[in-house]
Amino acid sequence: MADADDAELDDTSFIEFEGMPALSRSTFQLHSFAIINSIKDGRPGFVSDDYLNAIAAETTTAAVELEAAGMWERRDGGYFIVADEMVKMAINFNEQSNRKQDECAQRGAHLPPDESRKSGWVVCDHCGTPLERPDGGPVALPNGGPLGPDTRKEES
Repeated sequence: MADADDAELDDTSFIEFEGMPALSRSTFQLHSFAIINSIKDGRPGFVSDDYLNAIAAETTTAAVELEAAGMWERRDGGYFIVADEMVKMAINFNEQSNRKQDECAQRGAHLPPDESRKSGWVVCDHCGTPLERPDGGPVALPNGGPLGPDTRKEES
């Protein structure tokens, strides 16, 4: 990864990965989050206009930048991610995480991390599900279960 200006970490700086064109930071972030969202939506590689419109930040410029870079292609109702290597990696990671979570559920227990690696966040050494959080947020359900509900009270 190369920065146009390492001292400046704002949206005017660019990042470049091998095999990818240089992109502004905000555009790279949109690309990355859109890939993850497309998988969670059950439409890997498709970024809907609804998703882009729901983001509080301005996304039009970033979408145009991705389209101009040849990474996104306009389709009916959104964009198709042409640069699919990241999509494949995210799908593989998602499938691996699901498999590991299933293994913890079958085992009936999560595996706590080695004591030397503990920090405020304690995650299962096998599947990565949070077991303890310093902010009191959702943690794994008992017996190797998935992430439980968020029991924190909403601030009014």
